[in-house]
Amino acid sequence: MKDLFALRRGSRYSIEAAISHQNRDTSSMNNEHGERMGELSRLVELVLDVAKSALEQQGTFLPGSIAVDAAGKYAIGVAPDGGVDGWTLLTTAFRQRAAAEKLRAVALYRDVRVRERGASEDVDAIHAVVELASGGAVQAFQLYRRNDTGQIVYDKPQIEQAASAIFAESH
Repeated sequence: MKDLFALRRGSRYSIEAAISHQNRDTSSMNNEHGERMGELSRLVELVLDVAKSALEQQGTFLPGSIAVDAAGKYAIGVAPDGGVDGWTLLTTAFRQRAAAEKLRAVALYRDVRVRERGASEDVDAIHAVVELASGGAVQAFQLYRRNDTGQIVYDKPQIEQAASAIFAESH
């Protein structure tokens, strides 16, 4: 079962714009900003690639995750349940894990149905949330559809700033 989210038009940002408000003045802050932006960009690209691969192989996918530990090692996981239950399980588990371990970043993804503002029908999308322990969180929606030949066609990902759900208590 897929979730229904409202997808807003006119509130899209690049990853840089989504986190630029956090760092403005000093060169060291600009360097941190650049590092955060780079890591967010890499993780958004990776998590969308993982979700697209699962979608293309299986036609749908369960909510999943990518955790990055303090040493920079990636661990990919999948929830045992789909829909809201699987998403809630992953979010809760990573919130607890982030408090107990030194995770550097977490990326979560799921298959959703969204309705663009002004549209009358829901469309399929990959929804991803990427958070860094050092601060910075974005969410991405990548709409997709099957063309006449059955191939999946993806729109450009829409990225916006998001509130931290995993590392919020550690700041």
